[in-house]
Amino acid sequence: MKNSLIAFLLIFSNLASFAQEASWTNYSRRNAMYPESKYLTGFSSELIVKEEPREDILERLSGYAKDKLVQSIVTDIQSTVTLEINTSNGTTNEDLKSASVSAANATIAGLKVETYISEGKKEKTAYAFAYAKKTEVIQYYENAIKSFIDKFNSDFGIVENHISQGNNQKALKILFGFQTDFREIEHAQMILVTLTGNYNLPSTKRSEINSFKAKVEQKINSIRSNQQFSLEDAAYYIAFAMSTQLTDKSTPISINNFTYEDTPMGSPFSRRLKFAIEQKLTLEGFSVTNNAATENDILVLNGTYWEESDKLKIVTILRSKKDSKAVSSSECYLPKSTLINNGIVFKPENYKQALINMKEFAANEVTGGNLNIEIWTNKGKDNLIYTEGEILKLFVRANKECYLRIVYYLADGSKVLLLDNYYINRDLINKTYELPYEFECAEPFGVETLQMNAQDEPFEELYTEEQYGYEFITEGIAAIQVKSRGFKRVKSTSTEEVKAEKRLVFTTMRR
Repeated sequence: MKNSLIAFLLIFSNLASFAQEASWTNYSRRNAMYPESKYLTGFSSELIVKEEPREDILERLSGYAKDKLVQSIVTDIQSTVTLEINTSNGTTNEDLKSASVSAANATIAGLKVETYISEGKKEKTAYAFAYAKKTEVIQYYENAIKSFIDKFNSDFGIVENHISQGNNQKALKILFGFQTDFREIEHAQMILVTLTGNYNLPSTKRSEINSFKAKVEQKINSIRSNQQFSLEDAAYYIAFAMSTQLTDKSTPISINNFTYEDTPMGSPFSRRLKFAIEQKLTLEGFSVTNNAATENDILVLNGTYWEESDKLKIVTILRSKKDSKAVSSSECYLPKSTLINNGIVFKPENYKQALINMKEFAANEVTGGNLNIEIWTNKGKDNLIYTEGEILKLFVRANKECYLRIVYYLADGSKVLLLDNYYINRDLINKTYELPYEFECAEPFGVETLQMNAQDEPFEELYTEEQYGYEFITEGIAAIQVKSRGFKRVKSTSTEEVKAEKRLVFTTMRR
């Protein structure tokens, strides 16, 4: 009787343990419960290989899972933009490209995260799963657009009252606030287009929103000149717009290099504009920081500039690093002639070839694999610009055992194999590894790309030739991608891929 009771208790204990296990930790069950047709998902897991507070592990994995979900929708957005640009007119092209930038730097509403730690006899594994039901996401953003339209119709009347009473400062605060709202509405529109596959979806209210943008621009122009005639004037206008929208100037601001249209590419103009904005913000009483990689409670300013006939349109968006909330935005113009006459280059070097390369990189890009890798430089990882003589250092990190391959694509078309089949063993999991190379920025200048691939088995060998102490790859981009990514996974496969891919884009230039 006693033995029977013990056996029963053991069976009951095992059943209880199984019942408590989160079903979404299993790849097949997760796909069945949260099918791609109905859900956006992001998943991450890792073995617990060292003593670390559980809340820290789960917080890290939750961040990875959310990043994977957001990255999946950003990849879909980029595919949508490419498809629509090939089938639509020029005006629509710019509309889509601009909206894709706003969407890429934001989060997804309605996202939920679950976590779980399995208590094995020998090993413990932590899991995090982020998900959002597509219909709920669509409804959220449709409602957000409706609410904004109501808000605009109400507040625009207040703007006109302020102007009629000579309260231009109050009017500008609301008008600049509208420009911040427009960035969020562009994000909402792009999410709706991507999830429904319909660019002309009525609920995006595209024509109505565009008319609002025109009204806001006209009112701002009527209050203060928006036709800047120098780079310094444009920087002052951007700082003034931020000063009008932010009453609290104590939070440090980090400024990324502005990029050309919807690309990650910069130029000498990007570098000059960043320095000018830093100076103007300081004069306006803001605190400017260059430690964005180590600080979390900061605001990050990103910007793009777009060619429009004889001028550049400069669009800024200031977000909280902590939650990605947009807190300020502005738009202003700068005549191209001002830059040309002063010898300031605004279009990236080797731009056309860089675009061709980017399309090759994007084809069959690895997304969604159950592996998290990171790569960054001594200047961070966003909107990178290196000038002649500056030193580039590289750092990597992975959350699972894996093999790493890093290929550097130079501006002249050369391809260098920096790291191949470097094994991240258990002792190196979640630890920073600095590559044993330092690079001095030198000719040829232009847009360069670094790509890192990771997987749970060694990579297929690449053909190389040693020159100047480096391994130069003799194969083309397409062959490198196949040998670094492997073949595309068949969706019916019952096991999840242990693969990942990350890219950094650099703009190198003379001093």
